[in-house]
Amino acid sequence: MLNLYIVRHGQTVWNTERRFQGWLDSPLTAHGIECAQILKDKLASLDFQVRISSPSPRAEKTMQLITSDEKSYHLDPRLKEIRLGVWQGMTHEEIEVIYPEYLEMFYNRPEKFLMPDSESYFDVHTRVKSFIDELVSNYSETDDETNVLVVTHGVTLMIFKLIFDEMPVSELGRYTVSKNVQVHHYRYEGERFIKISDDV
Repeated sequence: MLNLYIVRHGQTVWNTERRFQGWLDSPLTAHGIECAQILKDKLASLDFQVRISSPSPRAEKTMQLITSDEKSYHLDPRLKEIRLGVWQGMTHEEIEVIYPEYLEMFYNRPEKFLMPDSESYFDVHTRVKSFIDELVSNYSETDDETNVLVVTHGVTLMIFKLIFDEMPVSELGRYTVSKNVQVHHYRYEGERFIKISDDV
């Protein structure tokens, strides 16, 4: 049986400043570190056979705080946040002024969103689907229970949910960005992942 626990990284400095991060990064805040340490205690009763993090420093640092063992996980670039080109490092307010049409598509017409030097939501969908398919191939057929811990990002986690619900990219707007260090538990049953809870 395959259990998947997906966590959004801890709060960062740019989260508090409403800056888009994408493939850039900013450090965890003191609050982000504290919440990750609390999550470690909440997850203590679970035995994770597999731990995988986005290679972005904010995600990897969160994984380290959760596991307290820097060698107990590996990195997978398919878990990175959506790449957002020139938006990366800009505040939401700045983007509203300079790129209002693209921002409207980003939120309301996700199937149309694409900027220079950025990924589309379809690009993120492709790499996340590849990651999910590999997990299923590697761990769903075993008789033993396999618990997989994943640390990733807000938009990427929304794409996970979209795929699990078998919804098209055009429906991404029905999902919201998870809270920092919120845990989403899914179990692979039969031929699909079923949501068990949005917290532990």
